[in-house]
Amino acid sequence: MLRALLKKLGFFKPSQASRGLYATCVDEARRETYYTQLSVPDTVDGRFDLISLMVSLLLYRIGRLKNGNQQATRLGQDLFEVMFADMDENLRAMGVSDEGIKYRIRDMSSAFMGRMRAYTLAMEAAEGDEDDWVNALARNVYRSDDATIEGVAALTGRVVILSDALSAIPDDAISQGDATLPDFAHTTPAPGAEVT
Repeated sequence: MLRALLKKLGFFKPSQASRGLYATCVDEARRETYYTQLSVPDTVDGRFDLISLMVSLLLYRIGRLKNGNQQATRLGQDLFEVMFADMDENLRAMGVSDEGIKYRIRDMSSAFMGRMRAYTLAMEAAEGDEDDWVNALARNVYRSDDATIEGVAALTGRVVILSDALSAIPDDAISQGDATLPDFAHTTPAPGAEVT
């Protein structure tokens, strides 16, 4: 309650760590390979879906910090708030009115929470079986019920690599906002695609 009031009054500032983690998510989601080789739609929705995916991966990793639930909760909340402050800013830059932003942000946050639930289930079920990832990515990134849609297999491979890379980053680095992700040279391309 106090946190929400401080934020509304302009006194609450997200941590440097959360801003660093969000910048990592945005940088990853901006990689052209997702759009040119993995068939992610290069649209406002497609970019939102990829940022949501990257933030979900990091929130899952943050939830596994061993140095205290309170710190993990705060860092995760900060990351969520940084993401939606950015969404708000982008909508304003697109000319959406204050009244329109209120509804768009509500819808986007609801969509994000649904995606995060789907991705969390996929991560928890991913031991030796990527089917849950394939289905979750088909529905939430490609917005299709077809689990064989072009690009989804390669995106699944990329997500597994990212998840493994995040698991290998020490807790202290995550807590300080330092999450370096591997480049696409470590990702198996879709058949016939050149990944750059």
